[in-house]
Amino acid sequence: MPKFTRPSPALVVACLALVVAGSGGAWAAGGAHNGARAGVTRSATSLKPGLRGPRGLRGPRGHQGLQGRQGIQGPAGTPGAAGAPGAVGATGPSDGYVTQVPAGTTLPAGADTTLVQLTLPANGAYLVTAATELGNTSGIAGLATCSLLAGATPLGAGSANLPALNVFAATVTLTGATTGGVIRLVCNPDNAAQGRNNVMTAVKVAALHTQ
Repeated sequence: MPKFTRPSPALVVACLALVVAGSGGAWAAGGAHNGARAGVTRSATSLKPGLRGPRGLRGPRGHQGLQGRQGIQGPAGTPGAAGAPGAVGATGPSDGYVTQVPAGTTLPAGADTTLVQLTLPANGAYLVTAATELGNTSGIAGLATCSLLAGATPLGAGSANLPALNVFAATVTLTGATTGGVIRLVCNPDNAAQGRNNVMTAVKVAALHTQ
């Protein structure tokens, strides 16, 4: 029967060196192989088809098309609800007043004499017009001054020159506004005179606006 001898320490060391050397080469080859595969994978990913590229510039706008034909008129809609009543407007002229004294009235020199008068309801708004035809009865030229009065308040005034001839040579017309009461046309001549065809009218209005 053959007899085995114990290997020497040098032989053991040499065998271990051979094993380590062989294992290292295999690991290097495996690592290099894996690196190559990784490189192929990255390259395939960067070249993968189907990815969207950047948007290009907008092209020019096309020409506007022709206008289409007008469609058929639709049916009429249902009537809307009635609106609320409007505010009540201002009251217009509602009453007119007039008085006349055609006959002649003597006008003493230097005195106020009423030729015609009209009584209007109070707390209203009236436009008043009065007129008289004046003539000289003294044969002396002079001035006749007339006033339109509401009570003692003047509404208007005017005058006329009367020649020395005893004729009706002037007409005085006065206009004023009042809230009512007794309205009079009064004349006062420098010399004796006379007034005839005296008339006064008044119209009631909604409101008086003083400017």
